[in-house]
Amino acid sequence: MSDFAVGQRWASEMEPELGIGIIDAVEGRTVHLRYPDSGMVRLYAAQSAPLRRVVFHPGDRVQDDAGNVLTITTVEMEGDLMVYCSGDTRLREDRLAGLLTLDTPKDRILAGQRDASSLFDLRRRILGYRHRMTGDLVEGFVGGRVDLIAHQFAIAHEVSDRTHPRVLLADETGLGKTIEAGLIIHRLIMTGRISRILIIVPDALVVQWYVELARRFNLRFRFFDDTWLASLDTAAGHNPFEQEPLGLCSVSFITQAKPALNKHLLEGQYDLLVVDEAHHMQPDGRLFALVEALSQVIWRVILITATPGHLSSHGHYARLKLLDPQRYPDYDRFKAENQSFEQIARLVEALVKDPAMDSATLGQLADSAGITDRDIRQVPTDLAGRQQLIKRIIDRYGTGRVMFKTTRQMVSGFPGRQARMLPLDIKADGRGIRDRIDREVLADCALEAASSEIDFADDPRVAWLEGYLQAHRNEKILLICHSAEKVKALHAQLERRISVKTGRYHDGMTLVQRDRNAAWFAQPDGAVLLLCSEIGSEGRNFQFARHLVLFDLPPDPELLEQRIGRLDRIGQKGVVKVMVPFVRGTAGEILARWYHEALSALEQNVPAAGWVMRRLWRPLCDLIRDPRGAPTDVRLDRLIRCGRFAIARQQRFLESGRDRLLELGILAAPIVDRLIEGIQHVDADPVFPELVEQLLDAWGIVMDPIDRGVYHLVPDHRYADALPGFRPSGLTITTDRQLALTREDLDFLTADHPLVTGAMDHFLGTGKGNAAFACLPSASQKTILLEMLFVIEAAAPANTAPRTFLPPTLLRVVVDHELGEQPKWLSEADAGALADGPDTLWTKILPLVSPVIPQMVEKGRRLAQKRSKPIIATARQAARQTLGETVSRLEALGRANPAIADQDIVDAKRTRDAVLAAVDKARVRLDALRLVVTGEIG
Repeated sequence: MSDFAVGQRWASEMEPELGIGIIDAVEGRTVHLRYPDSGMVRLYAAQSAPLRRVVFHPGDRVQDDAGNVLTITTVEMEGDLMVYCSGDTRLREDRLAGLLTLDTPKDRILAGQRDASSLFDLRRRILGYRHRMTGDLVEGFVGGRVDLIAHQFAIAHEVSDRTHPRVLLADETGLGKTIEAGLIIHRLIMTGRISRILIIVPDALVVQWYVELARRFNLRFRFFDDTWLASLDTAAGHNPFEQEPLGLCSVSFITQAKPALNKHLLEGQYDLLVVDEAHHMQPDGRLFALVEALSQVIWRVILITATPGHLSSHGHYARLKLLDPQRYPDYDRFKAENQSFEQIARLVEALVKDPAMDSATLGQLADSAGITDRDIRQVPTDLAGRQQLIKRIIDRYGTGRVMFKTTRQMVSGFPGRQARMLPLDIKADGRGIRDRIDREVLADCALEAASSEIDFADDPRVAWLEGYLQAHRNEKILLICHSAEKVKALHAQLERRISVKTGRYHDGMTLVQRDRNAAWFAQPDGAVLLLCSEIGSEGRNFQFARHLVLFDLPPDPELLEQRIGRLDRIGQKGVVKVMVPFVRGTAGEILARWYHEALSALEQNVPAAGWVMRRLWRPLCDLIRDPRGAPTDVRLDRLIRCGRFAIARQQRFLESGRDRLLELGILAAPIVDRLIEGIQHVDADPVFPELVEQLLDAWGIVMDPIDRGVYHLVPDHRYADALPGFRPSGLTITTDRQLALTREDLDFLTADHPLVTGAMDHFLGTGKGNAAFACLPSASQKTILLEMLFVIEAAAPANTAPRTFLPPTLLRVVVDHELGEQPKWLSEADAGALADGPDTLWTKILPLVSPVIPQMVEKGRRLAQKRSKPIIATARQAARQTLGETVSRLEALGRANPAIADQDIVDAKRTRDAVLAAVDKARVRLDALRLVVTGEIG
């Protein structure tokens, strides 16, 4: 552990672009380091801080905080701080100017230190590869162990491209909302825009989220629970969330926490908040209140739900307002807008389909849709312009920029599902069984209290299940019913009747117990049957199974869809068999016929089903309460016909209105195609395995090929530095995406893998290869060259994305000993012919060139700065345009909506100006240099 003290100057090995920091505070195990270059503050664990002490030496030129420059003659110590002396002037390091630069490579060369020339070449290749990846469309998207599914990447790209995304992911069940959220999180981390994330999920999904984030995206989150809390030092004033940048917690942990703990959570300085199953958040509930408070201090928020709610429900509106209060200021206006979406959809559809549309036609359509904005009445001639116009229309007058909803109609590849209605009879003297089933349905629908005891001894559904299991012993069968009590009673009955490997999954079990049983069910030789209570309807993915038994039916079509969605989802290879056993003449038959005949909800996802169910719930309840004779009663037939009509009408409304607008608001197909093609190109790039092999070899890790695209990584005698994502016992990896999707035992190695990023960060941070000496005896001309690698860097304020506009850009400059630029020297071919200069030549040349090396470096810096100016200007223009659109959006919304606060526009302008200022202050940093002697020098 290093000794840290306030006022000392330190630099980050992993983020050199932040510049040189100054320690503001040391509190317990935490070091607070402020970077004046960027205005950022980083908190580090003192035991493992990736920092190096910044010390200047005699001969270095430094500047004090008043702007005075001095050349250091001697260095002294005053307590824990360095004191730099020049004549009678003494300058303590805490009074150094905020903006400082280091020429470490130059210092190393002048001190006689050098690395192998091959390490310099590796450094150059790493810097070049990172530059190509950083500004690319695919940056942050190549590392996920996911299939390249268009709609998922379209949404992830659109959301992660925003400066401060606040969105509701509302894809229909089974379309991959969790993967979309993971892609967004991963990309924001990999692009350097966020580092601290808080994820809140239902208790039953904590372990699944942890596993998915680790397995698919190599993101290791910390569980926030009572055990974790008890293990911490809870000294007065200590915030337990400060030490953990990636946190995952259950709903119950935060809703049952003490106020002091939630206060710490609000002060956790998180960059992104994610809430899964957000439909559980009700405006009058504690969870909603806490998420709302968090959303006011966290700039980026993602809510996830497959059931976004009724078109104009208060809960759905409250969630939208939480995300974008400017766009959704008033509930009555929100309801009225939902009625006008069909006109907006027609306007947008016309823009999409009619490339010859003129401004007069657009104006007529805008009038019919109630659009008055003048800047929407001119038709752009280019495709990109039309896409921007469409987004403006949807944002101001349509569904806004908050909600993303992909429907199954938009996505191909689902095998489909088949419902099998299974009417069962009871014995003539089975009146007691029929009454018990009726009471069970009433309890499931919350129409009366549930019985404390459940007995399935003579239930015809259990007898049918026994026969079904005997006929399908080689199949995986998932059974979902309403409660844990039913699961227990069913399990007890099946144990008496049939020998079959059965797992249980209900809310009476611990998380670990549930996850173990789910894993057992997933194993090929594991459980044949998994009995789930309703808790298994959310989040869990069982697409490896094709048989679903609905032992009972829920009173909510959206919950029914979630049940079926455990199997009917992306990745399902066969038709899903939905088995619905029910007893004739009971309330169970009424619900089964209603779902199948009226709503058609068993064989397809019907977005309008929930709305229709709520509209017709009262007459349906009347039938459920008095089921005797109802299945053949004209009342049920009449209600089913009414339901069919309502479904057809509401579906037409959705398909022509809100849902169609949501579909049109997603990223344009050509961009998605380019994105996926780009990822495929990176996956197939032969340069990457070669680069990684050299990189790992530099750290003492051997990359042995064992099959096509499969390698075994093993350490050799040189391995000493622990690298993230690597086990000293070895690691088997693949660079093939499709193989990674089918082989869970292989790590998927990409440019985003922690082992690769960690090895690169460590290589660049420790200075390996930043000073080298080589010779090129085959050259005809005798000269001494200095090859310099400069990097353009922009350190920006927190909550901005400088790399989006100005990625770290490599500039290569070659200067000879006469201070002339030699751009044609040392091409790739030349570099391949270079050899490490011998020690005898090094000791002979260095004293001769040492006096001129600072001048060569200075000339190279001037050349690099000149070349950097057009690059910085281009970046500034891109930043001005992108961030200016955010300001223009708020100003346009403000004209149409008086509820837009002036402060919101002021904040957006302040962000824009801060980023532009950071780009303007971008600097050219010397990263590495190589002294080269060409020709035969005696």
